[in-house]
Amino acid sequence: MRILVTGSEGFLGKVLCRQLLDDAHEVIGYDIANGNDILDVSQLRTAMTDCDVCIHVAAIADLYIAEHQPELARNLNINATKSLLEIAEELDVRVLFASTVCAYGNNGVAVCVEESPLAPTEVYAESKAEAEQLFHGKLDNHAILRLATFYGPNMRSSLATSIFIEALKNDEQIHIHGNGLQTRCYTHVEDIASGIITVMDSQQNGIYNISSDEEMNVINLIELIAELMGKTANTLHVEDRFGQINKSKISSMKLKKLGWKPKYDLKTGLQTCI
Repeated sequence: MRILVTGSEGFLGKVLCRQLLDDAHEVIGYDIANGNDILDVSQLRTAMTDCDVCIHVAAIADLYIAEHQPELARNLNINATKSLLEIAEELDVRVLFASTVCAYGNNGVAVCVEESPLAPTEVYAESKAEAEQLFHGKLDNHAILRLATFYGPNMRSSLATSIFIEALKNDEQIHIHGNGLQTRCYTHVEDIASGIITVMDSQQNGIYNISSDEEMNVINLIELIAELMGKTANTLHVEDRFGQINKSKISSMKLKKLGWKPKYDLKTGLQTCI
């Protein structure tokens, strides 16, 4: 297939493009790093012409940037997605939209499935949840992919897992926001990419969670990384950040029924980063 990948030079985008190329697909990368503007409708239409699928990964995903530049986040995460979807509908291109499990927020659900209510707590998740609304009534032809918190080699330096690893490498103190009992289902970037491709290859549309089912809190994550590195963590609890999600346990059973299986458990996955 001929596949357009937006955000192709980002952390996930690079891994996704490599896996697609390994599967012998023709990949068209679209990224600001290469002079491609996700807000330029004409440029985007040209790139999408004759494509079978568009995997829309490009976004303002950094929580700090989204909180401090909310209009920028909304413009790129919502308005650009609206234009992209309109072009895709015009050209009969299937869109796989990368959303986030953060959209579930603090919804009070013990294990979130695709039908669980959305209760985003901060700008990034709010913008993704709002962008999802653009696809309602159109999910016979497109897919929404709610991605877990992911990590891996060459991850963004602003990601918590990266911050913990670098602090331990340099024997620096780690600041833990709040009580450190907040949980996430940390998922390796290779497994996120393979999950996206599983949905693409299946020709199934609708909404899919892509997440490990291995839930871990922040304190235990730091302890595990320290153990793998042969270090002792020096930690300090600081004020919790605004919009903190207290618990995030995600089910990907729907995706597993399509044949997806994570390659990495958390311990094995972290070893690829250290």
